[in-house]
Amino acid sequence: MPLSKTLRAVGHDLAAETSRQRPRDCVATSAMAQAWHRTSGRFAEGRVSDISVQRGQATAARYVLRDSFRHRAVSGLDPTVARLDAGDGGTRAPVAVSGAAPEWMELSSALSGLGELEAAARAFDPAVAQVVIDFELGEQDMCLVRDGELFDETRLLTYLTVRVIARRGGRVATGFYTPGVSGRLSGIDVRAAGREVAARAVAGLEARPAPVGRLPVVVAGGRGMVLLHEACCHPLEGDEVLRGSVYAGRLGEDIASPLVTLRDDPTVAGAVGSYAYDDEGTAGGPTTLIENGVLTGYLTDQESAARLGRDSSGNGRCTTALQPPQPRMTNTCLAAGTSTVDDIIASTDYGIYAQHVGGGEVIESTGEFTFRVTNGYLIENGRVTDPVEETTITGTGEQVLRDIDAVADDSTVGAAKCGKFGQWVTVGVVGPTLRVGSLLVGGTGR
Repeated sequence: MPLSKTLRAVGHDLAAETSRQRPRDCVATSAMAQAWHRTSGRFAEGRVSDISVQRGQATAARYVLRDSFRHRAVSGLDPTVARLDAGDGGTRAPVAVSGAAPEWMELSSALSGLGELEAAARAFDPAVAQVVIDFELGEQDMCLVRDGELFDETRLLTYLTVRVIARRGGRVATGFYTPGVSGRLSGIDVRAAGREVAARAVAGLEARPAPVGRLPVVVAGGRGMVLLHEACCHPLEGDEVLRGSVYAGRLGEDIASPLVTLRDDPTVAGAVGSYAYDDEGTAGGPTTLIENGVLTGYLTDQESAARLGRDSSGNGRCTTALQPPQPRMTNTCLAAGTSTVDDIIASTDYGIYAQHVGGGEVIESTGEFTFRVTNGYLIENGRVTDPVEETTITGTGEQVLRDIDAVADDSTVGAAKCGKFGQWVTVGVVGPTLRVGSLLVGGTGR
């Protein structure tokens, strides 16, 4: 039987079981039959290494009660997992499905594209000494059940982490780029990606020490939206709100600059956080979190929505069916403004232009953060001048939202990965260039 039909058949059984097993105090039910393939590895010097191929199937059922929830999951496709009186696993032999990887994920199909990216980076400048591409290709097939209704979905993912090392004389610099798409590798312009990351590395060869102190920071669109994703949006997730985040009970309040309209949107075409249904079978759609500076919404799964007295926003996400869904961001989208990038730079007397914002530390409930600026430049007298060495920016999400004093009319789609309580998912970061009036720049000054 084809995989889609197998999952659908298991889904029908899950729907019947969750309807029969639904506890009296249950406010919502969901279930999932899922099969996945993931191929990851490293491509460098024209060769692939560190290959990891994962495939699996899982079945899960979840009952949201008035004051708690029950989540049961097993490896394999076994609808008896929905029976509340069962033991740690189902009671029926799991349904077997094919373990063959989808054709588009075969390495022979991906090597040419990765090779083109490497070649484009090397051709950019003789100073390019090394190109390393970590890649992840994934496909999930699932049948989702929500309160007895069935929904089918297939999700594709291509996610690259590209690092280029440039050398000239005694200097070494690194450029970073993380292109991704909810589709095949052919959905990424690999040559443009190669040139972009090489340009970042080569520019870094002329880097000077970053300044230290409170400065305006102009953040590039796309990947730069990680700043808003991590520092500002995690406290808007339903479970954090229930735990008493800084935005709990503040709907309708002015919490940000009037220039800020922020949405979470799983319908952005091609973005890595996109889907038709979340992992509880709720239809995905845009959720406006902040509109013209006013807090208007939270991100919820079925459980947090029930506790908050709201409908689920369709943000229940899990890494696989073996873990319970949590309220998670999908694609964090800042609405474009009316300024041009040139206008924002020209009106900045002295500050930092952060082209690539990397990992750091965030306290999710409060939004306190320290991020790395791995590819940055100095702004002097309204002009982008010299690149600066890797530095940090520190602040709080509340401060960032209030101190955004310029938003450009450009917009870029970026990709990132987000971890929460041990579960990692890909997230889109979509938006324009913006300026935060003041952030603490950590510096590399000597």
